Amino acid sequence: MPRQFTFSLQGLLRAYLGSLLVLVLVTAGLSLAWALVWQQSSQASLRLNGLLVEAQAVRGDLYRQMKEITRLGEAPSRDAYWRRLYRIDEHFYLMRQYADTDATREAIGRMEEAYELIGVVLNRLAYTANQAPGERRIDELLNPAYDRWMTGDFEMAYDDLNELVADRRQTLQARLDRWLALAPWVSAVPLILAGLMVWRVSRRFRRGFTQPLESLVQGTDALGQGQLDHRVPEQGVAEIRYLARTLNRMARELEASRRELVERERQAALGALVPVIAHNIRNPLAGIRANAQLLDAEATSAEVLETGADIMEATDRLERWLAALLAYLHPLRLDPAAQSLDAVLEAAVAALGPRPDTQGVTIRRQGEDVRLNLDGALLEQALHGLMSNALEASPTGGRVDITLASDERVVQVHIDDQGPGMRIEPDPDARGPLPTTKKRGTGLGIPFAYKVVQAHGGQLRFEDRDGGGTRVTMILPRSGGASA
Repeated sequence: MPRQFTFSLQGLLRAYLGSLLVLVLVTAGLSLAWALVWQQSSQASLRLNGLLVEAQAVRGDLYRQMKEITRLGEAPSRDAYWRRLYRIDEHFYLMRQYADTDATREAIGRMEEAYELIGVVLNRLAYTANQAPGERRIDELLNPAYDRWMTGDFEMAYDDLNELVADRRQTLQARLDRWLALAPWVSAVPLILAGLMVWRVSRRFRRGFTQPLESLVQGTDALGQGQLDHRVPEQGVAEIRYLARTLNRMARELEASRRELVERERQAALGALVPVIAHNIRNPLAGIRANAQLLDAEATSAEVLETGADIMEATDRLERWLAALLAYLHPLRLDPAAQSLDAVLEAAVAALGPRPDTQGVTIRRQGEDVRLNLDGALLEQALHGLMSNALEASPTGGRVDITLASDERVVQVHIDDQGPGMRIEPDPDARGPLPTTKKRGTGLGIPFAYKVVQAHGGQLRFEDRDGGGTRVTMILPRSGGASA
């Protein structure tokens, strides 16, 4: 049994939109994380580069400042010395701005302390001498051993800062390398999530909406074709289940209504047939009883024979009417086969027996023969009834014309008589016998002919002829037939 969905179509759409939102958030989060890592790495790299530039500037200005000491007797050199001193202070300030860790700030502090010790010596030389320093002081300052002693701490602090910056750069590069290695996999996460979402959402849409909707459409088609016993599975989202439930309820109501309508029509048809049956049975029975009353002991042989003949005719008439009634009431089951329509007409005429000669009526057939796919026995019986009506209506010395006419789509059989015409126009949807005044009439020939022709997919028409008489036209489709 399929799992029932407990949510509606709106809930399904909300779930789909929620999944889409999650996918967008995951994609945006990964993109933001990568952007933040890249930004932080770039900013850190810029700070480290700036820190190295300023440290190199401090070191360069320091050695230039020491060189200026040898020329302090010259005014421009003294001014350059003090300007370089201010620039070194600016470089240290910028280095502290670039520092972002305690280790970095500690390394900058050591450089600054070493520089301050050097600066004390250099400033004392600059402030105590109103003239250029003596040769001995200059020689000491220029002595490499003295230079290494005075700048040793500064160089060590400078080297420590360079190593720290190199380590920080290596750490940043390793971090970027890890992210670059993860980038293809991280980029695949949204694709994998999108694929999973498409699969899951498609599966849920198919099970909850598409398949139930297809079943609903198929059920609607089945009900439209008259299969009122068909039931649509009540599955899927709430709206589809509601529609299926409503459609099934409508089908049950229609099925009950159809049964009730068929029963009412059957009762109406029986109600219409009962008076006709009573009338058509009562008249022969009354004639039989009246003729039987005439038979007494004094009746002559001729009277007995005449009365017996009347009783037999009444009995035969009752038998014919009952046979026609049963044929009319019995459901038609066609047994079609390719047959010659002219042969069916000939058999229907032959069934009239000697009646045309007895009445002095000529029956003439004309037209080209056609082979059709039809039930010859039923069509012969229908044509026999129509020809019998035409024969009854024709006067002595008259003629009944039977004409075949055909085109690419249909075949027409015209039956023309020279009688007074029909008093009423037959109803193809009549539920009972038609009224008749003919001696041999049952009132069921035309309704039976309607049933047979309609079962073959054709039409039956009645119209008055110019100059008197009636034309009956039987129209049959040519589908499945072929010209002889």
